[in-house]
Amino acid sequence: MNECIKLSNTIDKYAFRNSPPYSANKCKSMKKKGNDGKFYISQTDKNGIYKWKVINNKTKKNKITKKDLQLLAKKYRVTKSGTNKEIAQRLISLRKNLIKNKTDKKMLEEFL
Repeated sequence: MNECIKLSNTIDKYAFRNSPPYSANKCKSMKKKGNDGKFYISQTDKNGIYKWKVINNKTKKNKITKKDLQLLAKKYRVTKSGTNKEIAQRLISLRKNLIKNKTDKKMLEEFL
């Protein structure tokens, strides 16, 4: 009998974590979707205990869209018109000291 059953309805620790709502020891070497939407695989550690590890998809690159850039422009109160590069330059030149969020800075650097 397969012991790999969803436990989010019975135990709270499985419902509120990022990894899948299954016991990794009971789902040995299986792939499951986590509560955060990423895919995980149950793998052993050095002690032979199974744990959920995120499956990295290196071929898929997060591309920043014009919509993402326009949302940043709205957030930092900068004009949204123009090309992606122009919007990014405007954000950096006008709001350089106000942008503290590292992910926002990284997004802007991709366009320059």
